[in-house]
Amino acid sequence: MAQARPLGRPMKGRSRRVPITVHASVETLDIIDTYVEEHSQQQEGQYSRSDFWNEAATTYMKQLGIAPEDEEKEKRSKSVPKKSEDKSK
Repeated sequence: MAQARPLGRPMKGRSRRVPITVHASVETLDIIDTYVEEHSQQQEGQYSRSDFWNEAATTYMKQLGIAPEDEEKEKRSKSVPKKSEDKSK
């Protein structure tokens, strides 16, 4: 029997990050996607929906007093590439 392949692109690096499924309304996703697009345009590096969910989870865990002690491990990888220049110019 063939082994099932994971969905999406493989994760980079050797982090302990794993893909998750989040069920949200289309309206919520639209709001998040708009925020992600605006945030990505303002930053030099890439910013994704996954980054949004990680930041939201960390903020909520801090509010509850259950945030991880070593925040550096939970932060986004520094190896994420910067946006490439607009090649249409």
